[in-house]
Amino acid sequence: MNNQPWVKIYDDEAWDDSIVGNREGLLALKQAIDDALENECVEVADRFQSDFGVVAFSDQDWEQTEPQEVKGTWGVIVPFILFIWAVVLPLFAIYKLAFE
Repeated sequence: MNNQPWVKIYDDEAWDDSIVGNREGLLALKQAIDDALENECVEVADRFQSDFGVVAFSDQDWEQTEPQEVKGTWGVIVPFILFIWAVVLPLFAIYKLAFE
C-alpha cells in the first residue's frame, strides 16, 4: 500500500465539495492548518501531494476573501510575459519550421 501522503479537493458527483485524502495526508493537512493558524500562510508542496499549494489563515469576512488582483507593475508585466510565452513564441516556432 502506498503511504505517500495525499489530499485532493473534489467537486464531482461522487465526492460533492469534499476534501479527500489518505490518513497520512489528512494528518499532514491537519498539521498544516495548525501551522497556518500560527504563521498565516503555509506551503504544502513539501508536506503532502495535493491539488492546492497553500493553507492560509484570514480573519476577513467571507465576502472579503476573494483572491486579490495583482496591481502595479507586476499586474502589467506578468500578463505580458504570459502573452509572449503562450502566443508569440509558438507562432515564431511555427514560422521557423515552415519557412526555414
